[in-house]
Amino acid sequence: MRNTWSILALVATISLAACGGGGSSGGGGGVITPPTQPPASGNVPQQLSVGTSMAWVEPTSHRTLYALDIDTATGTACTSGCLNIWPPLTPSTGSAATGNMTIITRADGTGKQWAYQGHPLYTYSGDSGAQQANGEGIPEGATGHWHVARPAGSTGGGGGGGGCTGIYC
Repeated sequence: MRNTWSILALVATISLAACGGGGSSGGGGGVITPPTQPPASGNVPQQLSVGTSMAWVEPTSHRTLYALDIDTATGTACTSGCLNIWPPLTPSTGSAATGNMTIITRADGTGKQWAYQGHPLYTYSGDSGAQQANGEGIPEGATGHWHVARPAGSTGGGGGGGGCTGIYC
């Protein structure tokens, strides 16, 4: 009887250890992790886990942020009707740029916008909430594509192994 209890205790200990560790492999299940750092002030974008990798997200709704690969701080390509699908992330009163996050004046004169490493940031109307990245890879015009904005040095998650590195994958 004593050996039975010892074996049961060992199995329970191993089961608890297997559940607790939280490595990064496997299907992340869409869990949002806490921000890596609190925002400096205003609505500074935050880094959170989206699926299996880190991404920049809007700080209140935790909706995924995107960058258009042909967009720059001095030549925003998303204008007019594009803005209905890809709303720019605009700074709130009191927002202050920090690190690689800057506040730019949109080239089309429509106001201010958050940018990461010079790439203007947008949400996507096709995402209904946090943990969605439905805008990844959508083409814009003949030469551009939308990508999830990722912190520098992070790697893109997803299926074919390897992933990618950089602001967008």
